[in-house]
Amino acid sequence: MTTLSFNGCTHTLTLLSADGSVLGIWTAYNNVDHRATLKHLENGTYQILDKSTPHLHPGDNAEGAYGSWGIIRFSYPGHPGVGVHSGRAHARRKPGPEHPTMGCIRTTDDAMKRIKESMAKSSLSTITISNNSGCAAISATQKYKHIYIPPGMSLI
Repeated sequence: MTTLSFNGCTHTLTLLSADGSVLGIWTAYNNVDHRATLKHLENGTYQILDKSTPHLHPGDNAEGAYGSWGIIRFSYPGHPGVGVHSGRAHARRKPGPEHPTMGCIRTTDDAMKRIKESMAKSSLSTITISNNSGCAAISATQKYKHIYIPPGMSLI
């Protein structure tokens, strides 16, 4: 089984094979809209719900809320429907992976396509979220060209 790993400080989503080798690394953000009840995803490992194919919504496309390839949902306490998806590729405000979600991790259409192709060969089991508990500050400060690293955190 393959796994996903999201690093909130480096803004990367990694697809790992069963033996731990890297199958792909893409840009991804957990940039949560200020209206959402969830502020950011907590560090931890969560079970994937859509193990062999992403969940599709009618009209999914690169400009839509979930991108061209659907959403890979995972079990997150108190927030059903949270997952990994793409979308909003050319939004006027923060296009692509940086575009805010209601709690999800947003990545690129290329990433979702590659992950979907991998899922057809080897199902996904978990997603591990790391370095995400204080990284909202990092996302906010990057626009000012400096990075704040909270005490006890690292970029690796």
